[in-house]
Amino acid sequence: MTMRRWILFLALLIGCSPIAEAEFSNIEVLYPDVDVPPYLTGLNPTGPPRVMFSFILDSSKLGASAILANQKRITSTQLLELTMVAKKGVTDLSFLRTVHIVAGLPPSKMAPTAPTPQIEIADYERTGEAIKGPTFPLPLPEPVDITPLLKPSKSDQRKIIVTLNVGGDLPSVAWRADVLMVLAAEFKD
Repeated sequence: MTMRRWILFLALLIGCSPIAEAEFSNIEVLYPDVDVPPYLTGLNPTGPPRVMFSFILDSSKLGASAILANQKRITSTQLLELTMVAKKGVTDLSFLRTVHIVAGLPPSKMAPTAPTPQIEIADYERTGEAIKGPTFPLPLPEPVDITPLLKPSKSDQRKIIVTLNVGGDLPSVAWRADVLMVLAAEFKD
């Protein structure tokens, strides 16, 4: 990303009005140290081993503004790539056979039973050889539009819950991974 585009992107995040439309591609957002619980034998006796875990992401790292009026300037935010990198507890992620990821907004404090937007990020099932090593680039068949998650209400702004359900020959120890996202965003005044 050029320095000029980066400055425009930062100006949008802090609330300055842009002069024109702006597009940003290959924005890298890292969520470090996601804790993954161990697989406990016998926990899922009827199916393959699975573990579910979540983390909360600050949506301003994905292009949302803390100033709600600026959020309507976001015209599109696409998730282009998602990669997991093992950091602690395991050194090889080739044990992953399935990965299902959903992102959504938490229930509103004002209306806790009202439905909230949820977006399926990935529904991956390995069919060929496993990629060996600490890095697992999750194949996304096409970019995922996450724009609805960046326009929350006043009471719920800036939080996105990302839930992962992974399966395979899971380790019986807890492990930790970084999650790297690559985005493209468009803004309009």
